[in-house]
Amino acid sequence: MLTSEIELRECLREAMQRVLDPDLEYSNTPSAAVLIPLFTYPRVKLIMIMRSKNLRRSAGHIAFPGGIRESDENPKDTALREAEEELGLPTPNVDILGFLSPREVIEHRIKIHPVVGLVESFEIRTNFEVRKVLIDDFIKVLKSRRITDWGPNYECQGELVWGASSRILDDLYLRIVREFGSIENFEETIYRI
Repeated sequence: MLTSEIELRECLREAMQRVLDPDLEYSNTPSAAVLIPLFTYPRVKLIMIMRSKNLRRSAGHIAFPGGIRESDENPKDTALREAEEELGLPTPNVDILGFLSPREVIEHRIKIHPVVGLVESFEIRTNFEVRKVLIDDFIKVLKSRRITDWGPNYECQGELVWGASSRILDDLYLRIVREFGSIENFEETIYRI
């Protein structure tokens, strides 16, 4: 059984490095990046956002902090910049664990590059793009997976996660199940139970 946040962070880091890609670069297509922020103790938590209803794209959707590539050199830089803008998350407070496969979002003609990071504590300060911050138990979110006619759905703090965000979560879910056999085995690995 784990006794400290340091032990939990190390177990999570080791487990996630078994399922994530070590590097990711931008291609020549219009691109965006999102941060999948995880923090620890007493359990691993996932941070998502509800986008403001006043936005042009994906208004009101449950999403990861992120946005369009600007002058950023790589997906990591975009994801970190956007997380700082949307959540007030300082870049030094994020330890990048790895990357998931880029996801095409056909309706927006863009490729989203997911970046997974382990977050140190910080004071949440949202900007105009964020209506609400959702924080939920990471394992609980993964176990909420439901397959529908439109693809996988998840639930985070009682809100439905669908669309591009659910496809990104599903990539992570499937990688974890492929590597550990089940979400329960993954949970036992990171919590050493």
